[in-house]
Amino acid sequence: MRRNVLALFLVLVAASFAAAQSSSPGRPPNQPPPDKMKAGIAHFEKAFYDLTPHKRDVEAAAEFDQALASFEAALADTPRSVEAHTYLARIYTVKKDFKKAAEHYDQVAAIEPANVDACVLAALSFVDAGNVPEARLRLVEARARTSDPAALEKLDEYVAKLDALKR
Repeated sequence: MRRNVLALFLVLVAASFAAAQSSSPGRPPNQPPPDKMKAGIAHFEKAFYDLTPHKRDVEAAAEFDQALASFEAALADTPRSVEAHTYLARIYTVKKDFKKAAEHYDQVAAIEPANVDACVLAALSFVDAGNVPEARLRLVEARARTSDPAALEKLDEYVAKLDALKR
């Protein structure tokens, strides 16, 4: 009997170990392939930090386009990648495509419900796009996501500024 229990125990341990080995993915579920992210980040950094400050706008635009392609490919593999959505939002902001920037910040907020900053950045993008009502909705949503008194006070200030714009 004791031998059967020991044998059963060894079988279960071996099965558990095999299952752990086969189910352990190469990367966490919301993390895209590192090669696509590395390429995107390299293109973004070259465009944003090296070319744009030196007014090499044509070259920067080409680098931003390559970064966009890399981050979009990363999202094809991992649609819930906060990092890829954040970089895409930043690039669309630089390109002054504020609607697309807001869409990506909204995706970040959907993936990370406690991410108040994503709501605020989406609101800012909507303001830049000229859509104050959508911006206000994002700020109200941000209020519902936090109980931090300082954050709530700041969000109330932002809402008041937007309300003043409507007048």
